[in-house]
Amino acid sequence: MSGDDILVSGMSGRFPLSANTDEFAKNLFDGIDMVTDDDSRWPMGLYDLSNRMGKIMDYEHFDWSFFGLMDQLVETIDPQSRLLMETTYEAILDAGLNPQELRGSNTGVYVGVSQYGMTDGYPEDIQPDATESLQSVLMENLSSMKTFYASRISFVNDFKGPSMIVDTACSASLSAMALAFNDMLLGNIDAAIVCGTHMVFEPFLNQYQQETSICSPRGVSAVLDQEADGFVKAEAVCCLFLQRRRDARRNYAHVRSARINIDGYKKMGQSPTMFILIIIINGNRNYPLTGMFFPSSEAQEQLMRLSYEKANVDPRDITYFECHATGTKAGDPQEIKAIYNVYCKDTGRTTELPIGALKSNMGHAEAGSGVAGVIKVLISYENECIPPNINLNTIKDEIAQYFPPLLAIKEKYPYEPGKTPSLSQESDPDSLRLLPEP
Repeated sequence: MSGDDILVSGMSGRFPLSANTDEFAKNLFDGIDMVTDDDSRWPMGLYDLSNRMGKIMDYEHFDWSFFGLMDQLVETIDPQSRLLMETTYEAILDAGLNPQELRGSNTGVYVGVSQYGMTDGYPEDIQPDATESLQSVLMENLSSMKTFYASRISFVNDFKGPSMIVDTACSASLSAMALAFNDMLLGNIDAAIVCGTHMVFEPFLNQYQQETSICSPRGVSAVLDQEADGFVKAEAVCCLFLQRRRDARRNYAHVRSARINIDGYKKMGQSPTMFILIIIINGNRNYPLTGMFFPSSEAQEQLMRLSYEKANVDPRDITYFECHATGTKAGDPQEIKAIYNVYCKDTGRTTELPIGALKSNMGHAEAGSGVAGVIKVLISYENECIPPNINLNTIKDEIAQYFPPLLAIKEKYPYEPGKTPSLSQESDPDSLRLLPEP
């Protein structure tokens, strides 16, 4: 079997200011900044935190009886798990199938998650006491564990294939997609549910990332821009349904390649050839970010080349690159350099290569960002147009030399169907490349 036989046939999701993929598409094409400033997660001014974040709007309402769950457990089920069940059902419907048709099927479930979200076990305001039975404590504890995100999807839909969560931080959901893609290539499964999820309920996570200059203190996702000062956190729960061509009733795109690599060993300490990111804590302590956590343009180049070679794709045919760029000082220059070297310098490209950056529109959904990026690419296919990046005025000095031939999209950009884009996702030191094609 070749990758040409594996299709994305359905999609669904919850995104900032977007209850579904149609609203998401409209917000993208309208250039809406989906990062909002409100108290829907924690009180304004708490710990001097910026409340600017890309937030999912409605996560509290859930029809437990529809999925056959016990009502006494629903309050302790992580909202992400509830939304994963809903978006899985919707993605199957989007593929033109009645979910009942898949019951008992060899369908695998692969969910990209991160360590962040509602704490495993009990929320602080629902602590067990000595009067509760141990059986009750155990059942309620299990209902909130991220370990069972995928298993619960398989359970309520009666899927018989492998069911797993994948945690590689920001690359988690595309790593999950790579595993699903390869299981389909090997014939291990007949179809796959691929999800990515990230929601933020604990202000401490934002506090330490803001105080260490990882997150933007302004709360502005200025990806690729001279004013970029870190990433803005965002939420997303989204799902793709993968099928073989012979089984699919809808075809958003077929997946040509999905590959992962890691940087391997990198010498710790400062290097004259390595850009050193200085993290400032409370304004008076400096920590150079090197070694395993520093992104490598060389490793990214290697994976880009491997992806198109194994997929038998000419890199000159790549006509749109949806990048991982988040707005950080270290990561963005490394990735842009790799894109330029592989798709422009090495090929002698004479035409411009449009660069999309979803994080500029909604912030960085971390473990959910990969599948969210795929959905943006599929939306571009469907509309024959690439949505504009926002918060982009002046290309930052470190990467200006690569523009052109790279083109940072600032307005709606007509896109010709039938051409191959590339999708990038990194979580230092892991990298992933995906080649979907109409």
